[in-house]
Amino acid sequence: RPIVVAVLIVFSGSAACAAQPAITLSHLRGNVYVYQEKYPLSDENGAVYVGKEFVTVIGATFTPGSARLLAGEIAKVTPNPVREVVDTNDNLDRSGGNAYFRSIGARIVATQLTRDLLKRDWTQMVAGARSRLPDYPDGPVALPEVVYPGDFELQGGRIKGIYLGPSHAPDDIFVYFPEEKVLYAGCILKEQLGNLALADLDEYPRTLRKLKALNLGYTTIIAGHWSPIHGPELVDQYLRLLELNRRPGGQADSSSRVQGSLSTPEAR
Repeated sequence: RPIVVAVLIVFSGSAACAAQPAITLSHLRGNVYVYQEKYPLSDENGAVYVGKEFVTVIGATFTPGSARLLAGEIAKVTPNPVREVVDTNDNLDRSGGNAYFRSIGARIVATQLTRDLLKRDWTQMVAGARSRLPDYPDGPVALPEVVYPGDFELQGGRIKGIYLGPSHAPDDIFVYFPEEKVLYAGCILKEQLGNLALADLDEYPRTLRKLKALNLGYTTIIAGHWSPIHGPELVDQYLRLLELNRRPGGQADSSSRVQGSLSTPEAR
């Protein structure tokens, strides 16, 4: 059940700009919450883990303004401070809010690959966003300061970051919450095929098969775009979309949907 929706209107001079991001925060299970961000460039979904002493955010939101909204919503469900934020890839929808979270004392966490790509691509990504949305903030990159070569654990092992290889982008990771049996799949899994501009179409299915081989036991998948909540069957459904997309004469495209269910701003 949604807890609350917050809206931020950005002003330029005396006139309101077009960008009106909104954040909805909902309790999922145990210590895990799901946030949904509506942003003019693309909607996206992330996760929040409320630990005993502090909060970990999965996905830094699109902008510092969006991050401030999310922090405000988190404060309505717990007095614990946000102390960790995980960039699940280097795209703007997963890293754009880094600067705000750092300003309130949070550590930005990522893999080394994500940090490297963010350092290399930030200026180009922001320029691309501003070409479509002139109000997108033109701030400096806020790079992760807690960096792992691959898999990692946070909150005493209650959060597990898992890198299994290229997929939607070279650096996408899964985040698993073992006590809640919830898998956050970010941009890797969703109900539509999405943007494959950066995808490694040879490795993508292999990465998903590696995920299945782990037998993690998750019962819920949080998708990074479109509808957030899905069952474990989303993995096989997305594998079928990828297969159809590669098949000669296949009908899958970016709007193809599963049954039943940012290097560029459109990188959904």
